[in-house]
Amino acid sequence: MIENPFVSILLVTYNHERFIRQAIDGVMMQQACFPFELVIGEDCSTDSTRKICEEYSEKYPESIRLLPLEKNLGLNLNFIRTFKECRGKYIAYLEGDDWWITSDKLKKQVEILEREPDVSLVHTNCRVFDVYRGVYKNRLIQFDGICVRERQIGLENVIAEFEGRFRPMKTSTICYRRKLMEEIITADEFLFANPEFPTQDFQLFQEMSLHGRFAFIDEETTVIGLHESISASSDEKQRLQFNLGFFRIGIYLIDKYCLPQKTINIWMRRQLYYFFKVGLLYGERSAVDYVVGESLKRKYKLPVTQALKYIAIRLLYR
Repeated sequence: MIENPFVSILLVTYNHERFIRQAIDGVMMQQACFPFELVIGEDCSTDSTRKICEEYSEKYPESIRLLPLEKNLGLNLNFIRTFKECRGKYIAYLEGDDWWITSDKLKKQVEILEREPDVSLVHTNCRVFDVYRGVYKNRLIQFDGICVRERQIGLENVIAEFEGRFRPMKTSTICYRRKLMEEIITADEFLFANPEFPTQDFQLFQEMSLHGRFAFIDEETTVIGLHESISASSDEKQRLQFNLGFFRIGIYLIDKYCLPQKTINIWMRRQLYYFFKVGLLYGERSAVDYVVGESLKRKYKLPVTQALKYIAIRLLYR
């Protein structure tokens, strides 16, 4: 076992038997002049994911630490407990249904983090693989110029994301400072542990942008597996639950950061567009009542079109 890894690759996985070999192989092919460890948070999968992870941990005992569970924790708690086991100065994040495709990904990211101390996080471009069609799509991140999060540190970065003025990013492409993330979780573990929050990447990006600049490498280093998942489910009710959870993260951060009303209005209008659409099509009145109520608490005023849709939903689904 590597005693002092310079980088820890934090891999969380659950029922990823179709992808997990590619994920681990992408890590083990990394060519770097520093020692790294792969820490696998296996969340009590019901398929053969754990068996495959055990196979690899036996093959690479000096580099891989497998953290199995006997009871499923869910993404957020699994992320936190796996993070706490990481020992590297830097952490590269990876989900078990994504995989790296370049052998110098870690090397290039660490070089930036070592050279530029005000950079908190480095991310790269990526490709999307449509599992059902068996085809790769073009590079995912399309954004010309320098993003606000790459120029400065502070609340303006959060405001930019809530207003939609930011360069998109995917968690499986990122590498960041472990000590900084440790401080963030210590200060507000609820933000990452709350079971009503279906993801940890949105809040991770906001917190990181408050403490350092982001750096972007416009190279496709990662493949994002597009398949049936909580965030991309073909089941409308599952998608609704995910979006409700995402909305809860948003209002938590709006209150935590005391975001300006203009920013709240922009974000709320975009979020409510989805919920009104679902409410009209599927009669999800309780969800609509909830998001409207929370938006009104934050002084959002429904524009005429949304107000009319809300009246229609309440009349149709009493």
